[in-house]
Amino acid sequence: MKILAIDTTAVTAAAALVEDGQILGTYQQNGTLTHSETMLNMVENLLVNAKVTPDMLDMLAVSAGPGSFTGVRIGVSIIKGLAFGKNIPCVPVSTLDALSENLRPMAQALGHDFYVCPVMDARRSQVYTALFLYDTDADGTVSKTRVWEDDMLSAAELSARLEELELPVLFVGEGCRVTEREVHLPHCKEAPVLLRYQNGVSVAVAALAVYESAADKSVFTDLALKPTYLRPSQAERERAEKQNG
Repeated sequence: MKILAIDTTAVTAAAALVEDGQILGTYQQNGTLTHSETMLNMVENLLVNAKVTPDMLDMLAVSAGPGSFTGVRIGVSIIKGLAFGKNIPCVPVSTLDALSENLRPMAQALGHDFYVCPVMDARRSQVYTALFLYDTDADGTVSKTRVWEDDMLSAAELSARLEELELPVLFVGEGCRVTEREVHLPHCKEAPVLLRYQNGVSVAVAALAVYESAADKSVFTDLALKPTYLRPSQAERERAEKQNG
């Protein structure tokens, strides 16, 4: 199965082309250009270099949120455009779920249990976050279990929740700069920098898991694809404040 996967939910722009677990190509960029300027070029280069046309794709995957409101909309819109008229499954995934997949190789290498806490800067000393457990069986089989649903917490609330955990916790995501300032727990550390940011391969892996576990796969259409927000936009918040006096 050929999967094109993208992530535009944070500063990092990421895209990947994956076929049956093999990486055909991947891009990851942190810079001053906007995602609307970089992502279409990334996608085009991936397809051209792999000699793959859009009609040859079996799935389109996108991190649909949480994250930057503009970034989320850009990613979803690009996937909708690529899928238009082609009847290709479009699979949205949680940005936090995809980020947690960055550390699956580490779980396979370490061989011991630990938590992954994806964190994305939601501003005002808040983060979008979730919690996942990687555990390794005696035969070396690694499994991932979601512990917390996606949520938006203050740094203090996140610290209080993490304080109750006994296993090591690894932070992943650009929200690490928030946790570095405000979460000071001895069992909580940042993931290595090479595994810390958005990764198109992780989006593809997360999307395939979502697709394969779905009882009704007909729901993954371009028309049904929508962004996921955990809070109202700034414009919506300002309008509500005016209405409330």
